[in-house]
Amino acid sequence: MCTKKYGLLKRRTLGAIMHEKLIKTPVTFDDVLTKILQFLHTIASWIGGLIAALIHSILPSVTIPNDLVEAIGLMAMLTVFLIVVQIAKKITWIVVVVGWVLIMTRIVLLMIKG
Repeated sequence: MCTKKYGLLKRRTLGAIMHEKLIKTPVTFDDVLTKILQFLHTIASWIGGLIAALIHSILPSVTIPNDLVEAIGLMAMLTVFLIVVQIAKKITWIVVVVGWVLIMTRIVLLMIKG
């Protein structure tokens, strides 16, 4: 896309076009929340489909209904989220303990120094 300005051709970048479009159409919190939830639902459906395909490859006689596939995907996402939170919690405790050890070491060194 080109625009003519002062007799010269000025090429508009995709970023400039998107910026103009964003300025013209305000984005509401509901729109952002809807997009995030749609994204999470899509990922959950994909994960559920993969798990259902894995179950079907192990047990070919079992057919899993579509609504159960989505529930499996949502539970898998929730499980992964909880695992990540637990790992982050452990890392946080390690950082806190190391911090206290370093503070105590500094206090001891100050006491020895005088």
